[in-house]
Amino acid sequence: MNKLCLGSGLISLDILIKDIESNRPISYYVGGTCGNVMMILSHMGWSSYPIARLDDSKQTIRLLADMDKHNVKKDYISTGLGKTPVIIQHNIIDKDGNPTHKFEFKDSNGRFYLSFSPITKRQAQNVLETLSHIPNVFFFDRVSPANIMMAKWMREKGVLVFFEPSCKISTTGFWDCAENSDIIKFSNQRIEDVLSFERFTDKLIIQTCGANGLQYRLRDSTWKRLKSIKTNQVLDTSGAGDWTSATFINRLFERTENFSLAEIDSLSVDRYLKSAQLVASLSCGYDGARGMMALPWKEIVSLCERYVTDM
Repeated sequence: MNKLCLGSGLISLDILIKDIESNRPISYYVGGTCGNVMMILSHMGWSSYPIARLDDSKQTIRLLADMDKHNVKKDYISTGLGKTPVIIQHNIIDKDGNPTHKFEFKDSNGRFYLSFSPITKRQAQNVLETLSHIPNVFFFDRVSPANIMMAKWMREKGVLVFFEPSCKISTTGFWDCAENSDIIKFSNQRIEDVLSFERFTDKLIIQTCGANGLQYRLRDSTWKRLKSIKTNQVLDTSGAGDWTSATFINRLFERTENFSLAEIDSLSVDRYLKSAQLVASLSCGYDGARGMMALPWKEIVSLCERYVTDM
């Protein structure tokens, strides 16, 4: 049986526009943190089951078509009673000649705001009651009563719970999500102060720091910093964090289906995070958060091996 990941959170339709090439066609693809991680894990050979509450617009049809293209399971996606977020990404060249991007957030009718419908507790309960297999991983990026309920249930079943918050620690329910997670990963742009996480002695805390790499704390150890990995070609950094998360998850389960965070040591965390950083860095050479998925996963692995050999 393939390794299985269940995911709940932001699943959007991303529209990529490359403004420096005026005749370049617009591409439509699944986006959002949860959406990207589910799609990338499927590309790596996982069975990915996103949970979402979308509408029945043409944007949803495009989103679901991209999931079909990449063999992502749609069993737990409802349409008609929710909202489908639309994120427009403009890839541009700044005044200094450097590639950068900017986002516009719309709903499926074109109004300018990020529409998002979190899953309900009833929807979450239906998922838990109909699961045919206990997943290896539960990934979520939004604080909500339903996600707290699912995280608690999953952790009690021995599922690895990966929380990638999109909010501040002051958000109601944040610490309930953190308490019921095994791995918590966030950007220093979103959460700068890490001292409040030192209350936990049974988790892996990862703070990404952009060009300055990342730092992590495993269980009750001290914080350890890893430098960023530089590559020669940078076109688009928008999906680097999602490639980091997906690759790290994949490495944790590379040789086992029964991974336990209590058994891993810092040397292994170092090795897996460096692998994830390398894949994320290489992804920046492609347009779009998941542009590198144009390559088969085995070819991406080979690229990484050649990069390490050439260092």
